[in-house]
Amino acid sequence: MQHKIHQRYRLIILYVMVGLLVFLYSINSTASSKYTIYFYNPETNINNFASLKMEFDTYLSSRGPYQFQPFSDKDTFEKYIAQKRNCIFLISTWHFKSLREKCPMKPVLVGVLKGKSTQRKILLAKKNIKNLDLLVGGKVASAGSEDYTRNILIQMLGQKEKKLVDSMKVLIVPKDIDALMAVGFGMANSALAAESSVDKLSSINPKQYEMMKQLSASKETLLPILAIPKECDKDVEKLITIIEKMGELPDGKNKLKMLGLDGWKRLNESEMKIFESAEDNIQ
Repeated sequence: MQHKIHQRYRLIILYVMVGLLVFLYSINSTASSKYTIYFYNPETNINNFASLKMEFDTYLSSRGPYQFQPFSDKDTFEKYIAQKRNCIFLISTWHFKSLREKCPMKPVLVGVLKGKSTQRKILLAKKNIKNLDLLVGGKVASAGSEDYTRNILIQMLGQKEKKLVDSMKVLIVPKDIDALMAVGFGMANSALAAESSVDKLSSINPKQYEMMKQLSASKETLLPILAIPKECDKDVEKLITIIEKMGELPDGKNKLKMLGLDGWKRLNESEMKIFESAEDNIQ
């Protein structure tokens, strides 16, 4: 009798263990089959990554086995995505050139804002700043990372002004408009902002706008892009299509606003050439 009870307990334990193994295997299979969008953009200062992830996860998971993973640190992002295959990268064109040397990839979509897929960065200061020498040792307000800000300033001003750029302190703010307002409030000597944000300032605060002047401007560069690994599953095309159509849906458009975009489009032939030959535009 006692032997039968022990045997029954052994069978129960065996069934439980088998069930647990099946359960763990199913979880692992589901997780491994998910397609992930990895996001890092040094041009924007996003201060609530939890909210960004939740909003995009909700949108994507309702359409398939998709998820969104944002990063705030460039080195962590680059280490994490190494050797990734079934995924998509949402990155800046500035970051693309150095990244593709470590992780072979090809761009497929470019962001759109107010019908444009390009932008220019403008360096502005108050009108009493007569020349660049008056910015030495001062603060430049920017919504981008420090590394990105300094690289763009050197691209705009040239290597001859590297000492000037190195002497400047970078005040990181949430948005371009905050960078412009920081100059008005005396928190910074200059501001680096997208041309569209400068235009916005002229309409919402013309008095502040009139107090400022443009010191320099960058070349036209593409807005953030969507890229895929050179070796990836063909099913990733389904996710690309979902992202491409986000701007056509009210819910998708609201999510894109969190990234400073209002839509996506396929890269045309001339835009693709930027990645193939015009290296200055993506450095």
